[in-house]
Amino acid sequence: MPFEPEPLFDHFLGALSNPVEGERLYQMHAPSALLRHPEGLKRAAETDLAEYAATHRTINLQGANVLPHFTRSELLHKSEDANGDKAVYCFDVTETRERRRIFTALGIQATGGGPRVGWATLAPKIHDWSYADGYLHSLADYPWMRVSNLPRARALIDASYLRQYWRPPVSFSSLPDARFICQMSTVCCKHDFEIVLPPEAQLLIDAIPWLTLQPRLEDTHLTQRLDGKLQLKALNETCRFLGSHGQCLIHQILGRQPFGPCCVFPVAFAQTPDGIAVALSPICDGTRRGVGPTLLDRAEDLRERLAHAEPRRPNGFRLTPAVEISWEDFRDVEKALCDVLAAEHLPMRRRLYLGSKVLGALRDNEAIETERWLGETMVVITAQLRHAIHDMLTKILAWDRAVLGTIPKAIPAALYEKEVREPEFIGQVLRNTLFSKTYSYAFDLTSAHNFLIVLYLITLLMQEAAGHPLPDRMWRELGSLGVHGLLKSVLHEGVPEGFRNLFGTAEFGLWMLSA
Repeated sequence: MPFEPEPLFDHFLGALSNPVEGERLYQMHAPSALLRHPEGLKRAAETDLAEYAATHRTINLQGANVLPHFTRSELLHKSEDANGDKAVYCFDVTETRERRRIFTALGIQATGGGPRVGWATLAPKIHDWSYADGYLHSLADYPWMRVSNLPRARALIDASYLRQYWRPPVSFSSLPDARFICQMSTVCCKHDFEIVLPPEAQLLIDAIPWLTLQPRLEDTHLTQRLDGKLQLKALNETCRFLGSHGQCLIHQILGRQPFGPCCVFPVAFAQTPDGIAVALSPICDGTRRGVGPTLLDRAEDLRERLAHAEPRRPNGFRLTPAVEISWEDFRDVEKALCDVLAAEHLPMRRRLYLGSKVLGALRDNEAIETERWLGETMVVITAQLRHAIHDMLTKILAWDRAVLGTIPKAIPAALYEKEVREPEFIGQVLRNTLFSKTYSYAFDLTSAHNFLIVLYLITLLMQEAAGHPLPDRMWRELGSLGVHGLLKSVLHEGVPEGFRNLFGTAEFGLWMLSA
């Protein structure tokens, strides 16, 4: 069937930017085309016309001053599929707000009602795409149809533009020595955490030519959970899309990672009044070893990852469970605790001791006396209290985790005399855990610091079981318990009832360090 792409594309671009032309835009699409619905994407044949038109109007009005506005310049290239019912056209297009010239690709499909738009997307260059190729690359931008911290996309062509050109005006902060570059260890594809995806991910998986890429993955269907999301990977499962040479097969075919959790890792974002705080997961071997550029040298990369993320958000700023403080005070105390944890001239136990003393002094409006605290004897606790804390640690070790199961359940009687042998690594884990806001946002700075002390004690127990140096699997477990927040679940079961009211006190941290 001969197509006339120019007038169809002109009408498409005009209706895209017109809030009252949702119905007309809907009617330009083939039944198999993917259209915006309130939460993401649906095929046109499954989309309610009135709902689509209303959503189109709302998004256009909300984004009137920020959404792209495209005008067609000229047709640059065309190709038809062998049977003649589909064709791909490449155009030179101008985005008028930014006066940016870009390439776009348009897939047209013959239907009973004539030629219809099957997909439209931006292209980095003039491609000799087949219709299926263009559909796949267009669909790979589906995450930008769902993000809430950007302008809402009206269609996948908007999503493609937002991915490539929209950069939210945020400032990033991180620990000064936080570094990352992917080492292709594939730990993130194998570690024992779940990965879930939105329903559109199945559309993308179905569009990949698995017969030519990896035949065993043909007809792959992800399990749908009760909440409607799809299970990419279960706890003890290696991702099925991991290739034999340690590469993500989906990343390989698309040239980028479209799945949000995979794109964001190993970064953790937290919203602050000053911008976005960025921490790193010690599960990733590269972040633990401190290789690659600093996080702040990767600002462009961070902005793309941020679009996929749901940053942790504060529900208030607290020094202790009962003491509210300003953001400025919270930020300064957090920095002081991180600086103490980075004090290489001190044993890690003494660094944590100083942190607890600082928190207690701030709570009681007392002077900060670092020099005196450095020379004083650790708090002495009773045998009964030591037994109770050891019982808490035993319950943590009994949690159903493969790594914790390898550690003897008998807690050394003189645990308080032992010190970690790799302070640079455990210091990095503890600082990242605090800076990630996993515990300080959910609880308070004092409780968060006590979580760090529990992590430190678990490190000592790992060290007793495995010797020196700690194996990678144990560092990854500490990362899971810390930055990924699993310790919160363990402690809910493991902390004796009488401790729960004490966990947000500096005294409890001092007692744990003497256990």
